[in-house]
Amino acid sequence: MAYFHFLIDASVSHRVFQNTPVYTRIMDQLEHLFEINQNKSNPDQVGLTIFDDHLRLRMLTIPISELRNKMQQTLDYKPGSAIIDAMAMTSSWIQEQLDQADNTKHVLVFSDFEENASRFYTVETLGELIKSYREEYGFEFYAFGLKRSQESLFIKMNFSLENLIFLEE
Repeated sequence: MAYFHFLIDASVSHRVFQNTPVYTRIMDQLEHLFEINQNKSNPDQVGLTIFDDHLRLRMLTIPISELRNKMQQTLDYKPGSAIIDAMAMTSSWIQEQLDQADNTKHVLVFSDFEENASRFYTVETLGELIKSYREEYGFEFYAFGLKRSQESLFIKMNFSLENLIFLEE
């Protein structure tokens, strides 16, 4: 069993969220998880965090069908995404709640990564956190919605290159 946590930037909804490539990728990933878990006796778990300038909603587990329904709703948001804070705080929270070494924990970040209004963490501190969580607790981090120009920033944050999913420009 694996754990997949969807970390979603609500501020992308100002671009008619359902028509963005980021939204398409979220729904593709949800559909894939739904399909592979249909007949499993011990299905994967899914969680959700929605953030803008702060964490707005956190759910440790949510049925995939309910998550799909939430993603079809319009998201209200405040300007200024605190993406680095959201990644760091959510990862720490997941580890506290799911202290199971045998589960791989996948944090899937969906954003346009255009702004960062983080108040608590820096790129460097998040990079160290990601490195330690990968090595000590079996976390994997993925970023969906990047532009090629953002690649070096995510490498600095210790994301694996193969876990960066770029938008076509």
